[in-house]
Amino acid sequence: MLLLSINLYGQTGTVEAELEEDFKYEFKSLKKEHDKTVLIDSIHNTIYSKPYGKETAREMLRIIKADGFNIKFSGDKLLEKQLNTESTDLLVIHGIPNNKLILNNENSNETLYTSPLTTDEIVNIGKFVYNGGGLFLFLSHFPEGSGALPLLEAFEIKFRDGYAFHSQYHTSEDGLCGHFMMNQQNEMLNTEHQIFSNTIDKNTIPENIRFYCGAAVFRNPEDVILPFPKNTINYTPKTNYQPNSGEIKYIEESSNNYAGMIGFEYGEGRIVVCTDQGIFRSMNLIIKDKKIPVTIHDPEADNAGLFLNILRWLTKLQ
Repeated sequence: MLLLSINLYGQTGTVEAELEEDFKYEFKSLKKEHDKTVLIDSIHNTIYSKPYGKETAREMLRIIKADGFNIKFSGDKLLEKQLNTESTDLLVIHGIPNNKLILNNENSNETLYTSPLTTDEIVNIGKFVYNGGGLFLFLSHFPEGSGALPLLEAFEIKFRDGYAFHSQYHTSEDGLCGHFMMNQQNEMLNTEHQIFSNTIDKNTIPENIRFYCGAAVFRNPEDVILPFPKNTINYTPKTNYQPNSGEIKYIEESSNNYAGMIGFEYGEGRIVVCTDQGIFRSMNLIIKDKKIPVTIHDPEADNAGLFLNILRWLTKLQ
């Protein structure tokens, strides 16, 4: 049993979690048709920098290998020696929290948030994608989601580091952290996007996607893979909120254009950004005596099919 600090109901806390070890997604492999390589960032504070990180992404990593990809974990900063199109086809950055610097003196206390990514890394990642590489970027949950903000800005992606919520589609009884079941019927699954229209196996196109606690991104309408409903509200906790003070706790913004996942071409390469970092992980969270599958093995959803299509689209296999 693991103890994880998570944010599933709009409140950060520690919950019990167990690793899921049985689910195995069945699909027709491309193992004999390519020799592509996936580089996974483990040098920054991604999920793979933690002792249990690989285990919580067990099925995601298995699918990558089963489909014929080589997997490497970065042992150094994401500069040209580590990341280039001659040795790597896809870069995965799976959650990248902010760095925090606590500033205090006798008069005030503040937290300074900065990105773990250096300017040189951002430039090199941009060149890598422009020259034909793929980037799969998962954002961390609030209040640490903007660790990737300089990279998002480099690719002209707008970002709201809060909780995307819509009361009509919220599938949980608590919190402002949106829990969604996304499909074509509720217009939260865009099957016209290239990752699906170019698929080489129609059996892998998902019908339902389980999505927990994502922030909001937006770029161009044609980029959207998982759109949030119209009039989705983004709740951003107020800086330095004091309980019982009578002041508002959240700053609210609403939009018809928020998305939980987008994908687009950039130069010769391709990018997918997802705001739910748990969407393809293999855990069961124990909350209020209930076991919540997070999330690739959720029996009511087809998250594994979504992942396979993203993997193949980003690496130009479809």
